Amino acid sequence: MRILIVEDERPTAEDIRNLTKELLGDQVSSIHIQNSLPNALDFLSSHTIDVLLLDLNLNERNGFEILKQAVARSFHTIIISAYSDKAVEAFEYGVLDFVLKPYNIKRLRAAFDRLQDSYALATRALKYLSVRKYGSVEIIPLREVKYFKGANVYSELHLFSGAVEIYDKSLKNIKKLLPRSYTRIHKSFIVDLRLIRRIFNYGSGRYEIELESRDRLPVSRKRIREVRKIFNFVNELDS
Repeated sequence: MRILIVEDERPTAEDIRNLTKELLGDQVSSIHIQNSLPNALDFLSSHTIDVLLLDLNLNERNGFEILKQAVARSFHTIIISAYSDKAVEAFEYGVLDFVLKPYNIKRLRAAFDRLQDSYALATRALKYLSVRKYGSVEIIPLREVKYFKGANVYSELHLFSGAVEIYDKSLKNIKKLLPRSYTRIHKSFIVDLRLIRRIFNYGSGRYEIELESRDRLPVSRKRIREVRKIFNFVNELDS
């Protein structure tokens, strides 16, 4: 696991590094520290990481400048900050967890454990997707996405407008950030089950769903039972 710590107080950064090594052990292949936004962005332009540990107040600068760029990339972001009032907004933009300072090893362990979770924590799912386009970052509300389609290490966002945007996170990483009504119906698709109108069974293990937008998507045989279960549960909640 390749980790970047962005923290302007050196003793704190080194403490986070030491605790991270203690918690993750040989799972850590590299760990680097940057003390400013410009240095962090420069590092990210030439290095690949798996996890970003980010303070939101760096030398009096708002860490949301880097946050909106960070969550547009393939890695997960964990905030470590004293600014609890920023937590809700941070989750809405797609951070994996928000660790409040003063932190301790137990809380950091819980944050790293979330790397293995399948769903976002209740009330802590993202509402916006940050998409890198033409050297800038465009914010797309989650409600504008019909479904997600896998594209190797990236994903395609299929929007209700008909547009398709490329998102740097894989389906596996997106899944950890989404509300529980979203499920992976097939190795190549994630949908919000609240948008399903019908489920089709064509026999011989072939299944499809039809969305409210009239799009039809395949459902794998090993996921159809879960899809039906969650679909029925969501409909019961809405009724």
